[in-house]
Amino acid sequence: MKKNKTVLKSDSTLKSKKITTLKKVMKFTFYGIGILLILILIYTAIPRISNPSPEYQTELTYGEPVDEEIKKILTPKEEPKRTRSVVILENGKIIYEYGPTDKIMNTASVRKAILGVLYGIAVDKGLIDINKTLAELNIDEVTPLTEQEKTATIEHLLMFKSGIYLPAQGEHDAQITDRPLRERDKPGEYFFANNFDANALGTIFMQETGMSIGKFMEEYLAKPIGLQDFTEDNVILGDPWFWPKKKSKHKQYYIYLSTRDLARIGAMVANDGRWNGKQIISKKWIEKSTTSYSNLKENHITYGFYDGFGYQWWISSNTKTVWADGYGGRFLMINPSQNLVLVEQNFTGNSFLSTGLWLMNGDWDNGLGNLIKAHHLIVKNAAMNVNNPKY
Repeated sequence: MKKNKTVLKSDSTLKSKKITTLKKVMKFTFYGIGILLILILIYTAIPRISNPSPEYQTELTYGEPVDEEIKKILTPKEEPKRTRSVVILENGKIIYEYGPTDKIMNTASVRKAILGVLYGIAVDKGLIDINKTLAELNIDEVTPLTEQEKTATIEHLLMFKSGIYLPAQGEHDAQITDRPLRERDKPGEYFFANNFDANALGTIFMQETGMSIGKFMEEYLAKPIGLQDFTEDNVILGDPWFWPKKKSKHKQYYIYLSTRDLARIGAMVANDGRWNGKQIISKKWIEKSTTSYSNLKENHITYGFYDGFGYQWWISSNTKTVWADGYGGRFLMINPSQNLVLVEQNFTGNSFLSTGLWLMNGDWDNGLGNLIKAHHLIVKNAAMNVNNPKY
């Protein structure tokens, strides 16, 4: 009997130890999961780009402010659902600003026009020949290019007329749903806005210049015009987060800019490639790149008020303006004849977490309509002043 009691006591003690051990394991597992979740949250909240403060930055100056009517059109009556910033420059001077104009934002497809500007600088320096074919450049893809596709030149890619209709990183909407069949068109025959051309241009640029896009941009654009919120780290090649990616030899590149820096670049373009009396890009390239090579009204895709396209620049002949725009509500509007630039950016996130929250919330509000109205009134008012010299 005593032996049985001893056995029972031993079993009870063993069971108690097992329960205690299990509790400890569960406790450590719980703590481990908690720590892991906190680390994941911290990681996803880390911004891709932090606002830099480069030594070469220079302040923008102020001109005559827009009148109250225009200010009333541009200034939201209620706080926008997401962060918005607007800058208008006339003759290189600020005439209107709204919101945190120094906030770094993903420029999305505006990146393509910026790269087009960098191409102009590289061509001026003799680093790139836009008449070279993809065959000569030894450019191919995971899905091998055909002999016909390899006859496309850098210029064809700049015009979105490569005739290469393949999936690419970062594509969306009509780029996927309305993509023509392969080899339907020869290079130079037909316009189709697509990310293969845009991303391959990034690959070619780095190959031919021997520099990263960010380093080249910092050295030959940011420093000469005194960008305030840019360093080479503002350009990211490939997505650092775990978004699903299409297999490609040509990574998507991201350019992060503040609204005031984007406006400054636009002002340089509006002024025939000059900034503060210095020629940054040749006037010849500016004229060539902002000339339309396609009649978009005859295209199978409707491109809104754009009716032409140059070297990565959208053209609106009705308003005599040159545009770059990006997914999520960012717009760069240039009126060369008035030396006028209007820019609006709406925040779409600067980290995996903030970008994900924006996508879930579905906030697409923007002030494009008001930007167009403001442009119309500024031009109308300027018509009364014949003395509008370039700086």
